[in-house]
Amino acid sequence: MLRHIALVARTKHVSLAEATRVAAALQKQVARDAGPIWALQASISAFATLKDVPIGYWPVLIMDDIHHPGAAGILLDKYGRPFALVEYGPTWSLTASHECLEILVDRAATGNSPDLRRPRGKAR
Repeated sequence: MLRHIALVARTKHVSLAEATRVAAALQKQVARDAGPIWALQASISAFATLKDVPIGYWPVLIMDDIHHPGAAGILLDKYGRPFALVEYGPTWSLTASHECLEILVDRAATGNSPDLRRPRGKAR
């Protein structure tokens, strides 16, 4: 099943162009690294505002303050839908990568860990 992730900057420190570059890098990471191991497919796209995000997308929001001291990112799933907050800072894109992969893998996992000894690119 194809999953959709929306990267939305809710801070003035990240332009739509920068969010789009990071979304493209995350897309490549999922397709090249996580997808083959976890047998998952995803599209990661950047949007200018949360209102622009289509229904069915799982949002990853970059914010100035996520209101959790000491946390760079936090995954919330209060209503059964994945949702991640990433605090803006020098390594926000790394945190966005972590949260994106966490959302996808948490939803793809069926209780079994992937066989990491299997050759890359050979999904079962």
